Amino acid sequence: MKRSLLVTPSLLLLTAAAFAQTPVTAGYLDRFEGDYARVLVNGQQQLLHRSGKLLIDKIEAIGDFRITAAVKNGAYGAVNNKGAVIAPFKYDAVRILADQNKEHPEDNYCLVLVKLQGKFGAVDSLGNVLCQPEYSAIDIISPRVFAIKKNGLYGWCDMKTGKVIQEPVYEEVSASYVREKALEIRSKGKAGIALEDGTVLVPPQYERFIGWNFDGELFSYYTANGKCGLMSKQGKVLSPAIYDDIKQGPSEDLVAVTVQGKTGLLQAADGKLKVPLQYTKAACLGPLFQVWKGNLTGILDSSGKEVIPVVNTEIKLYDAAGHSIYGALPNPVRYTPPYYCVVKKGNTAALFSESGKQIMPFDYTEIGVLPDRDKVFVIPMKGRQCGLADFSGKLRVPVQFDGVAIQYAMQGYDDDAAGDEKDHFIGVMKGGRIGLFNMTTGQLVIPAKYTDIRWQNPYMLCLKQNDSTCLADKTGKIIRALEQYGSFDAVSANLIVERNYKMEPATTLLINKQGKVLYQNKNWNFSASSYNRLLVPELSKTRPLQFNSGLLKVRGDGRENQFVDTTGALVVFDEYKYVGDFWNGLALAAKEERQFGIINRDKKVVYPLVLDDMSPLGDDLLLAKQGDKRGLLRKDGTVFLPLEYENITQLYDTTFYVVTRQGKQGVLNAEGKELIPAAYDEIRYYKTLQLFEVAKDGKKGWLAIDGKAIIAPVYDDMEQNQDWDSNSLFPLLVKQGEWYFYLDEQGKELPYRSKKRKGYDE
Repeated sequence: MKRSLLVTPSLLLLTAAAFAQTPVTAGYLDRFEGDYARVLVNGQQQLLHRSGKLLIDKIEAIGDFRITAAVKNGAYGAVNNKGAVIAPFKYDAVRILADQNKEHPEDNYCLVLVKLQGKFGAVDSLGNVLCQPEYSAIDIISPRVFAIKKNGLYGWCDMKTGKVIQEPVYEEVSASYVREKALEIRSKGKAGIALEDGTVLVPPQYERFIGWNFDGELFSYYTANGKCGLMSKQGKVLSPAIYDDIKQGPSEDLVAVTVQGKTGLLQAADGKLKVPLQYTKAACLGPLFQVWKGNLTGILDSSGKEVIPVVNTEIKLYDAAGHSIYGALPNPVRYTPPYYCVVKKGNTAALFSESGKQIMPFDYTEIGVLPDRDKVFVIPMKGRQCGLADFSGKLRVPVQFDGVAIQYAMQGYDDDAAGDEKDHFIGVMKGGRIGLFNMTTGQLVIPAKYTDIRWQNPYMLCLKQNDSTCLADKTGKIIRALEQYGSFDAVSANLIVERNYKMEPATTLLINKQGKVLYQNKNWNFSASSYNRLLVPELSKTRPLQFNSGLLKVRGDGRENQFVDTTGALVVFDEYKYVGDFWNGLALAAKEERQFGIINRDKKVVYPLVLDDMSPLGDDLLLAKQGDKRGLLRKDGTVFLPLEYENITQLYDTTFYVVTRQGKQGVLNAEGKELIPAAYDEIRYYKTLQLFEVAKDGKKGWLAIDGKAIIAPVYDDMEQNQDWDSNSLFPLLVKQGEWYFYLDEQGKELPYRSKKRKGYDE
């Protein structure tokens, strides 16, 4: 049977090579799930490796690097991700010890333990024998060395070569927690420290070690009498073991030492006390040191100087980005200096710098720190009243409000349309009502007596008080007085649309800020939230309707082609039956029903009025429809794709477009260039794989992201590998004619085939 797998000559040669092998006829084949697929060979269900080289009976475990502990003919072995046997099937047990660290590949390791007649050995991921089965135990110490046990004692070997670095002479060996690339060794019940290369830094003569700062140069050691001293990472004793406890200090050279419940600071360089034993407790707080005397607390800087006296009841530390800091700074530091302390003394709170400079006085009951977008605010409180400040201590909003907008999503305050000065203003609350505060001038521009405040443009705001409405400018000046059921909408910096219910009949007016009527129409149905948004960018679609290109549409009188300009003159586009709202000088227009196009402010056609409909496709394009033809327009009216397709869809959030022409599908890229010709019955895109699944004349195949064929569509059926870990497509289970078989990444057939696909109950 002739099979054409791919369209390229080189892959046809691979196909010919594949058929040079005689495939095994199996009872059935199943799709791959990861590295293995169930197949029936000689009446026995087995597992075929994705390489096609190996059959196994059972999977015991699959570890990192896709190494499999497996069973074949009753014996254990190990198989790597290429299908090579790295531990022959002759062992009583196999265990995989591996770690694949993608962020730090230098810490990767793989050790395959093999057990034979009660003894353990090890091989690496390539099948190199690191040690023969002669040990009673083997375990990982680090990515570089592993422990071996013999005759009840421990030593260790190099992870890469298996070379014995230290013969088994210790009662116990384990990873050191006080120094990198070191081990804790124990002999006669005592602990010492050795480097991974076997060098003994500290002979085993201590009870234990504690490293409170793994990345620093110091740690403490403990003796049999329960006392501890200070030691360097080179194993040098820096102070005698006379202390009850030693902890990390405010700098690398200073540590906290405790004797009989009193704590001071010890200088590592000479082992002498720099700060006397006078505190009852001490702990790192970011780059500082927090100390206590009884229930009172203060701050020492990195030199041990008391910069905030021990007279306070509580201290909290924040970085310049507003993040709370607890304990020592991590390495690498992920906080943003400088640092600030919120200090409480009884029922009062103040703000200090990390150097101890008082920034805000003890005039507040609480001080909060709150990040908001790219800014950080300090929120001083007096009882239930709050204000707003910054880390300089300057009050931006006085402490006289019940709440400010940044504390929570303040309902009833909308500054989406506030423009470039948005950050100058903030909504404030008092007694359940909302006001507006200008943080630049320090003035309350709108008193907190409204139930709703919405910016309508960068110059004016609509204010509501239950069922009454008024209009104010950004200085707080009332432009239109509060009126029950009032309807006011600012449509430019100086113009307002007002619905006047006192007139008979009710009439919609265009007025200026001084109240002069520029235009009126009793049939004008104005809504600030109702307008044609097709040409409007996504970020502006939720903002209130405004004059654009000097025009504002007048909906009413049964007409859809009339506008008013900024002088109040009516501008009618007599040539058109319909004209939508303008945006950047352009608008949708129609001469007859369902004959749409795009015109400009000067009434000239930008795109011909020949379309039945237009709809958005993403944020930048419009789907144009004319009869059974489709095209794409940019929002400036230029053509992205001409009207020559039956259908156009965008693939998810990609820049690929599936187009249909003469009933066949193809794919275009972000420039509108053909990636896949319109020759397929169906195209599906798999984003995680970056591949296209295609169907043509009832046959299936796969194409690469550049449109080149990986598997030509010549197969009756096709199932991809259900490999959820790596999202791998291959091997594919395909059907051609009466035969099922597998294809690998090169389109090469694996040497197994069957006329049956495994059933669910087999």
